[in-house]
Amino acid sequence: MYTLKRPADVAKALDIGTLKDMWNAAIAYQNQGVYDTDAMYSIYQAMNPKLTIQDIGNVFSGVYADTYWNTTFLDASLLAKSLVQAIGLDRSLATTYANNAIAQWRGILSRKNISDTGSIPVVGNYTASLDIVCNQNTPIDPMALISNWNNEYWQQPSVGKNFIYSRCQNIAFNGAITKPQVQMFYSSGGFNQPPSSWIQCFTVKDNNPIGTVITQDGKTSPLNWGDRGCSEAFYFNPTSQDHVCVISATVSEFFASNNPKQIPPGNWNSATWITHNGAAAWHNVDPQRSVEDTLAFHNQDGTNENFTFYAQCRKVPVGSKITLRSEDPNAKFTTGTVNIDNPSQLVQLQVNLPAYHKGQLKVKLEGPDGRCLPVTAAVEVKMAWRLSHSHDYYADAVATFGNTNQHNANREIQLDMGTFTILGSGK
Repeated sequence: MYTLKRPADVAKALDIGTLKDMWNAAIAYQNQGVYDTDAMYSIYQAMNPKLTIQDIGNVFSGVYADTYWNTTFLDASLLAKSLVQAIGLDRSLATTYANNAIAQWRGILSRKNISDTGSIPVVGNYTASLDIVCNQNTPIDPMALISNWNNEYWQQPSVGKNFIYSRCQNIAFNGAITKPQVQMFYSSGGFNQPPSSWIQCFTVKDNNPIGTVITQDGKTSPLNWGDRGCSEAFYFNPTSQDHVCVISATVSEFFASNNPKQIPPGNWNSATWITHNGAAAWHNVDPQRSVEDTLAFHNQDGTNENFTFYAQCRKVPVGSKITLRSEDPNAKFTTGTVNIDNPSQLVQLQVNLPAYHKGQLKVKLEGPDGRCLPVTAAVEVKMAWRLSHSHDYYADAVATFGNTNQHNANREIQLDMGTFTILGSGK
């Protein structure tokens, strides 16, 4: 146990000589309920001069994550404000340190894709998590899921009982995370579904909405830096063969704010939560059910908003045909039939959606033989929210997503609202 001096006394002795000492001190202060600025000041006064203010920003972004969590994302401006108040930094310099700190997730991470190492915003496809596991009606030992860390365990969910799990790890947090807990949900397959529409899953063991994390030793031990874990089993009970999204959210004593049921509705909240939350994961990958599949989409805002739908081909045979369309009376649109002459072709369509619109996107993927695409092909269907320079959220998007080049040129910004990857089934 790290022994702390009182904040008023800690500056009298240089007893934080290493970065690990800094982590230990910050964790101890957080456990004792000390305000982040008081802890920050004390650590700054007591630290070895070889340690840096960037080190302080990094440590506090993980240990005091709840303090800087702004509804759906870690807010660099809140961390910068604390650095100014505690240390007396120039605001612009504090902002630089805070942005650098928050660009790396420090805490519990569930991978959004195979290459995810905790960069914020998420790099690459953020809804292709291999850490969300479904094995239909057969349970799996969580220890096997941890041992085979980079293996994907996803069996297309069947109607009725399925066993699902969520893997996680301690990434870049140099201390013990002792109380990780998991919630799991599912929703209709598609984009930008409000959390109020998600259906909660319950644990197999005791029908609890919150599951424990089992660690590499087969127990519910603390997760130290680099340690891996897996949730206990949850039941997942879809009632149809429609496409679904499966979602997990993990909390800990350092990040208790990760509760999807408390996310207010709105496009901005969905865009930031999905791309700026290392402790959440989505699995939106499924084989074709038929030549034409249906995906749900939403405009969660109370205003008409502009969006773009994309269909990015991956190894789609030349001669295939793709159509994206909506037959909703209030939002009718279509790409028409697009003939594929490039295996990596991009199909896109800009649309304007009415306020609070809930629609269905018909996705027709037809191979050269008129059947489903071959199993070697895939199409990544994405919905993006388009923000003009005059949009109310434009400045926030620049600050949060780092789109400074577009901002300087007054160009439109696009925020991803969800991706669903449809794999060829060869049917």
